[in-house]
Amino acid sequence: MTAKQSIAWLQAAWKDDKKRINLLLVSGLAGMLLLCMSEWLPAGQSAQNAAQSSQQSQTTAEYEQQLETRLAALIRAMDGAGETVVMVTLDCGEETTYAADTRTEKTSEDTRSSAASQRTHLLAGAQPVVQSVQAPQVRGVAVLCQGGGNAGTQRRITELVSALTGVGASHITVNKMQS
Repeated sequence: MTAKQSIAWLQAAWKDDKKRINLLLVSGLAGMLLLCMSEWLPAGQSAQNAAQSSQQSQTTAEYEQQLETRLAALIRAMDGAGETVVMVTLDCGEETTYAADTRTEKTSEDTRSSAASQRTHLLAGAQPVVQSVQAPQVRGVAVLCQGGGNAGTQRRITELVSALTGVGASHITVNKMQS
């Protein structure tokens, strides 16, 4: 069927009330079918964002585990600490700052002046340009060790953890491990 024949058929069908209703009904059903099928198609950006979010939380957990392991090894090597277990809690995941371009427009009249600024993120292709990535902040540290009952050992461990993580002494606890 050629394009002219298709157009002639549609015009004839549009003039008949029964055929017009059938055309509208079929068109509506086809539209709903396309909407339903869009759920099965790859989501593109939203699936990619979900994967990045999952990767970031996995990276945060890996960072937390790595920090715990390194702190435990260092504390274990201290004189008087003995066997050590460390738990680190993080405030939030890593924070990404994206590059942005800010445009400022200044207008002035005789007695009034105003400024308006517009900020847009820079893109490289379809992805935003990353300016910096900040590691997660440590919220608190708990240390259990065999020498945790000794006040001098507790003080030295607290100073060590504070120096390495930047966390204040009020967010670090050191206790004696059960025998």
